[in-house]
Amino acid sequence: MGRPDLTEERTAQILDAFELCVARYGLEGSSLERVAEEANVKRSILRHYVGNRDDLIIALAERVVAKYRQYTLGLLGALPERGRITKLIEFFFPDQPVETADSVLVVEALISAADQYPRIQELMTEYIDELVGITAGQLRQEFPDATRQQSWSVAYGVVCICFNQESLISLRLPKKFLEAARFSARRLIVSLGERSR
Repeated sequence: MGRPDLTEERTAQILDAFELCVARYGLEGSSLERVAEEANVKRSILRHYVGNRDDLIIALAERVVAKYRQYTLGLLGALPERGRITKLIEFFFPDQPVETADSVLVVEALISAADQYPRIQELMTEYIDELVGITAGQLRQEFPDATRQQSWSVAYGVVCICFNQESLISLRLPKKFLEAARFSARRLIVSLGERSR
């Protein structure tokens, strides 16, 4: 009987530790030594299961994007026929944030590193394009007279408002800011009906 394959388990353990380090120390402050210490493994284990530091950064970006894609695109694709706009607003601007301040810090660190890592830029751009495209498709169902470009532009505006709102999560802003974000997004969406007349 051979040894069990620990690749998936060890990789997840290492990426969990790296994500914690990035949230605490930023990408630059997350040395392989810190990650190994946080994961409670030797540095050689990091290299064996994930590779060098650049490989670790790309693996984290792939993991983060896959998590967001699974969550957001799955829910957006299943919006109900009735009350679609209300559900869309609830999805993008929930009463309780889906993300934690730490997860937002990790995403922001990865976005900041996109200039140095074309793969991160590619992953994030593909995800945002897909997110905006699916949102635009939902808007077109509600406003069939709006053009594709109008729907896409409004969807992008809503996504930008959402991302900005999420980026402020650490401030724990009063509810009036969430309400303002919802109002702005709703006005933007409703404008599709006004333009298509």
